[in-house]
Amino acid sequence: MEHILIHCRCRPTRLVWNLARANWPHGELPWPDIDFGTVLGCGCLTPPRADNQDENRSNTHLKGPVRLLQILISESAFLIWVLRRERVIQEKEHNDHEIKARWLRAINTRLRRQNNSNTNKTKQRVYQTCGRHLGTCLVNT
Repeated sequence: MEHILIHCRCRPTRLVWNLARANWPHGELPWPDIDFGTVLGCGCLTPPRADNQDENRSNTHLKGPVRLLQILISESAFLIWVLRRERVIQEKEHNDHEIKARWLRAINTRLRRQNNSNTNKTKQRVYQTCGRHLGTCLVNT
C-alpha cells in the first residue's frame, strides 16, 4: 500500500501529488512531506506551532487551511488508489489531461460536500479559506 500511494514512480502517482502540492495556497502552513503516515493520519493533522507562538493561543485561524490540507491529501490518495486499480486490473492507461480532470472533479466534489455539511459560521470560514484561493485554480462545475 505504501508503495502504491507514495513510492510508485508511475505517472499518475507523481502527477496527483504534484497537483495537490501546486494547488496548496497557504504559505503560512507549509506543504508537508507526504509519507505513508501522513496519508493514514491526515484526518488528525494539526498546524505546526511557531517558535514564538503562545501555547495558550488558539489556532482557529488555521482551521480552514488544515481542513483543506486534509481534503487535498485524502482525496489525492484515494484517486491514486483508484487510478492504480484501473491501470492494473482493468488495464486502462490514463493520460495527463484525464488525471487532472479527475483530480479537479474529486476536489471540487469534496469541497462542495464539505461546504454543504457545515454550519453557517464554518461555511464562511471554509469559503474564505478554500473558495477564495481554489476558485481560481479549480474548475467550477
